[in-house]
Amino acid sequence: MERLKFIGKRLVYLVIMLFGVATLVFILTKLVPGDPVTANLSQRALGDPQIVAAYKAKYGLDQPIIVQYVYYMKNLLHFDLGTSIRTNNAVLSELARCYPATIELAVFAIILATLFGILFGVISAIKRNSIIDQIVRAISVTGVSLPSFWFALLVLYFFYYKLQILPGPGRLGNAFSAPQTVTGFFVIDSLLEGDIPKALDALRHLILPGTVLAAFTMGLITRTTRSNLLDVMSTDYIRTARAKGLSSVRLIIHHALGNALIPVLTVIGLGFGNLLGGMVLVETIFNWPGVGQFAYQSVLSNDYPSIIGVALLIALNYMIINTVVDILYGIIDPRVRCS
Repeated sequence: MERLKFIGKRLVYLVIMLFGVATLVFILTKLVPGDPVTANLSQRALGDPQIVAAYKAKYGLDQPIIVQYVYYMKNLLHFDLGTSIRTNNAVLSELARCYPATIELAVFAIILATLFGILFGVISAIKRNSIIDQIVRAISVTGVSLPSFWFALLVLYFFYYKLQILPGPGRLGNAFSAPQTVTGFFVIDSLLEGDIPKALDALRHLILPGTVLAAFTMGLITRTTRSNLLDVMSTDYIRTARAKGLSSVRLIIHHALGNALIPVLTVIGLGFGNLLGGMVLVETIFNWPGVGQFAYQSVLSNDYPSIIGVALLIALNYMIINTVVDILYGIIDPRVRCS
């Protein structure tokens, strides 16, 4: 019952935050400079007042702000994000089309970041102040410091253009057609088709953009794992276990690592949210047809409904991930539920 109450409170907070974010996104979007009419109509159409008036009426741009807001919130309650000014399709269908590509890339990147981040953090803590520790810490600082757009261009130049050992932009090579959509993930859908070469090609296309996106989060996970593991290793129960003759490997894996990874869970959650919403430049450089590229194109054309839809999706990603992390905290550590 205590756990259910804890989860229920977090879900109520999620609904309240979503309402606040939706309102804030609407206000900020209206403050963005630029006119969607000018951005989307030709010069000839702009010279015809009837066409301009019809365009504004179609997308509700001729209504007062408060009326637009009321319709906006009413539509949100019916899961209607409006119609894209740029593509003339429903924003929800556009997001549903491009979101799987972003999730596939983000999942691949967070797996890379988590595996290597925790591994490097443990090695760095075990070999504290050694040359290995210095190298690992330098790698983590480099990963955090590298601008993603510059790193993306760098790996494309070396591994795709110069060495030609990894594929370049896109989700599949020219020799393959897109698999039949089941999950939206090209690797999984290709496996479901039984086409192993296509699945491997889709996986190879994930390596370069996934590595670029994983670098920053991996650096954070490495530093957080090292710091927390060193703190746990200095506690009384670890010293007692060491005095009883436990080996260092068993001591870390079975006793220290579990407690050290609790704060790391927050970093992983925030990193995953950042990957789902902050990959505009990387998706554009790698021609990855995900939410980031869709957001970039929407901003260029002042497509207000699409911009609002993307902003709400990114905010919803963060809120859901943070809520899940809070719930996992309460499951892992009962003290969180009691507080």
